[in-house]
Amino acid sequence: MRAVAAILQKIFVQRFYIQNTLFFLVLFYLLFGVVDGGSLLSYHRSLMLGFLGSARFLAVVLVLWALYALKCAGFVLKVMQTQGFEFLYPTLGSVEKPARLRLWLLVHTGIYMPVLVYSGIAVVLGIVHQFFLPALLIIVFNLLMLAWPLVVYERKLHHPDVTFFTGHLQRWLNRRFTKPPVLYFIYELLTNYPRRILGVKLACAGLLWLTFYLLRQTGGFDIRGLLLGVMLCVIAHGQLMMHHRSFDDTYLAFLRQLPQPLWRHYLRLAGIYILLFLPEMVIMAANKTPYPALLTCFALAVSMLLLFRCLLYFPKMNAEIHMRYVLLACFVVLFMMLGGYAWLAVAVMLPASAALFFSLFRRYETYVEPGS
Repeated sequence: MRAVAAILQKIFVQRFYIQNTLFFLVLFYLLFGVVDGGSLLSYHRSLMLGFLGSARFLAVVLVLWALYALKCAGFVLKVMQTQGFEFLYPTLGSVEKPARLRLWLLVHTGIYMPVLVYSGIAVVLGIVHQFFLPALLIIVFNLLMLAWPLVVYERKLHHPDVTFFTGHLQRWLNRRFTKPPVLYFIYELLTNYPRRILGVKLACAGLLWLTFYLLRQTGGFDIRGLLLGVMLCVIAHGQLMMHHRSFDDTYLAFLRQLPQPLWRHYLRLAGIYILLFLPEMVIMAANKTPYPALLTCFALAVSMLLLFRCLLYFPKMNAEIHMRYVLLACFVVLFMMLGGYAWLAVAVMLPASAALFFSLFRRYETYVEPGS
């Protein structure tokens, strides 16, 4: 049984943290990177006492933890229906149910561990400060978050053909709408990978909320601070870009052979990332961002997204190498933004992305990981 548990840890837990590296980097930035090291403990202590002493704040925190549990459960189910992991069904099905439930609990606890650690510290702090009812509520909530996924995993094991969360929505949309090419990838995300795009958008919303909060604390609006938040949002979209390339390679390779001018393909690519970044634009507009600053942020974000996506047309461009180029470009753009040359950066990146696209699009071949 230990060998089975070790294999499941590698299949589910290790893969989860590897595939969500950007998510945890953004989360680490929000929880630890924005606070001075000397006041880090007092900051989190105040934060925990804040949601322990406020019912509304605690409700928001529990909703966020529930969304994370949903992300964890969705990842496990997505792996189970991924090609190459069909052996999980007969392997786990041959295990006695009590032992299998312990294995499921071990897997889910491993990927839900960040919430368990943080909430466990909050419970101890709540008991020390006599917030007994909120502490008890957090304990019961986490027990529920550990229990309901086991039921879902068992259902999936016995009904492998049942899709999770989005099956009915996907079939309903397929019957009623004919999608233009610019919506293919967005439709794929919303129907088959809703937790992935939801995680990215929640991270971006948190980054922008924190950006506007810090701007208000410093006493006034500064476009350079907002542009920095926008840049972090663009970096957070990195995992969507990798998935976009994989989606194009798997399903849309025929588009490169269509008798269409390259500029139409480029406009389709630009349209995808314009639509993807619209929620962030709505958040900035809702925070009463001046229209010139809003236009600057939009232009910079779209130009960065297009440039970073077009870098993936280079051969042998894996996620690690791509991230190096992304961070290098962000380093250069950061100094241009701080110097007040944001539009110059846009004027450089947009033609650069177009040049890469027009020179590499027709010659691009499906990326294959070495050794696969």
